[in-house]
Amino acid sequence: MTTAAPSKTTTKAVYRRPTCLECKQRFRTKSATAIYCTRQCKQFAASTKRRTARLAKATNSAFLYHLAYECERAGTLQILTGHTVDSLVALHDVYKLKLKANQYGQTKDFEISHIAPVRGHAFIGLYHAENLVVAPTHFNRAHGTKHHGGGLSISRSSLVSKHAVQKGAPRKQTVERIIAFLGPDVVAELVKVAKIQSTQRHALTAWLQDHLDPVVPEQRDYLDSLDGMTTQALRALKATLEGKEGGRAFVVKTTTYTASDVFLLELERHSTYRPELAVVVGILRKRVAPFTSQHLSRINLNTREQQAVFDVLHGQPVEAIQNVLDEYIARHTSVMDHGERIPAYKPIVFAVPSKQSATPIIPASQAPVRVLERLMGFAESLDGPVLEVVPVMPRVRQEVVVDPLQWER
Repeated sequence: MTTAAPSKTTTKAVYRRPTCLECKQRFRTKSATAIYCTRQCKQFAASTKRRTARLAKATNSAFLYHLAYECERAGTLQILTGHTVDSLVALHDVYKLKLKANQYGQTKDFEISHIAPVRGHAFIGLYHAENLVVAPTHFNRAHGTKHHGGGLSISRSSLVSKHAVQKGAPRKQTVERIIAFLGPDVVAELVKVAKIQSTQRHALTAWLQDHLDPVVPEQRDYLDSLDGMTTQALRALKATLEGKEGGRAFVVKTTTYTASDVFLLELERHSTYRPELAVVVGILRKRVAPFTSQHLSRINLNTREQQAVFDVLHGQPVEAIQNVLDEYIARHTSVMDHGERIPAYKPIVFAVPSKQSATPIIPASQAPVRVLERLMGFAESLDGPVLEVVPVMPRVRQEVVVDPLQWER
């Protein structure tokens, strides 16, 4: 009698047919958790998620709100024409310099000035780093819409009505239009490269815009001035509306920038667009270094020199300010003493005739100094007791050539 072999039982695989969340196609899988049909769909979905998160940051960032303000001021989105990721990063650097120079809202000493004015008659200046200069506010206001040449602009005849921005348009809506105008992919890459973040300032601004009543005159005034208020002021205003007492304000550590500091930084930046400006940078840096100690080596331009640098940054040729540069060089080359300029040191030269040589006397401006050895001994003896009889220097044949002030060393 034989024993029957046990029968083998096989487990049949269970397949699912879910729909891919990315390509929306159904696929067959054994996994109980798979939601994408292929690795490519999974990677593309992750990329889309990151892109969406970056665009959300851009929508609520201070930089994009700043661009929205400038577009509203110009009346069109087309001041951003021609931007790439690199040019937007350069523009973001200009924006950051303005923030630093103004100590992050503590002062309003500096503004972003246009080279080709945004309100030109036949053209409109672009909002590109190459067309902008961070400059003292009073220089920018006095400059107005003057144009010395250069910069970037587009013709007014090329403006399109669909890109127009009306004054008073909702700022968030303008930001969304800017993202569409520049391209979502470009803006997302900008957020990644420039590390743009959603800011507390704009979270506060958005909250205040939602809670301030434009019908109330006092609150309407607040709505109109939100862009110019510091973060501390926005926080205090929110606390007032909530009926809370303002807490201790957060103080940002800042570096004080002088007008000369900012002008030098802008000269160096614009020298990448206009190589001739490197000559001006060289003059300013080279002339000040030998005459100041390390902790006082900051360049200090007077008002006339600041105006000259402002003009050359706004399109004037370097030759137009050459006289100011010459005066700057002279001011840092000569030593000031009681208001009189002392020329650079020149060694004193004496002509000593010799009876043993028929060589004619060489002019004082050309001949080296010849001082007798006994003369040096006599000079050293002056530290001794005073003699009643003035010694007579004997003539000797041996002569040496020395510095005219050798005995004072």
